[in-house]
Amino acid sequence: MAGGPQDGQRFKRDFYTPHPTPPAMRASDGQVCCPVAVRTTRTEGVCVVVHPQARDHEIELAIDAMVAATEGEPISGK
Repeated sequence: MAGGPQDGQRFKRDFYTPHPTPPAMRASDGQVCCPVAVRTTRTEGVCVVVHPQARDHEIELAIDAMVAATEGEPISGK
């Protein structure tokens, strides 16, 4: 998550059926956080959700962390 009270935290959500869009989630302060970046590998999908009060640098750090976490993984469809 980028920004808000849970800035930098990672959450794992198990989905047993495919979803056409990444999920939004609610932060601990009740604000709805929307996905802004997605990376899908052959084994999992990873996304960055952004709190409405997130700053630019928090979003950039979260996206960099997502890319680093999936670095070297084969990208879906390639």
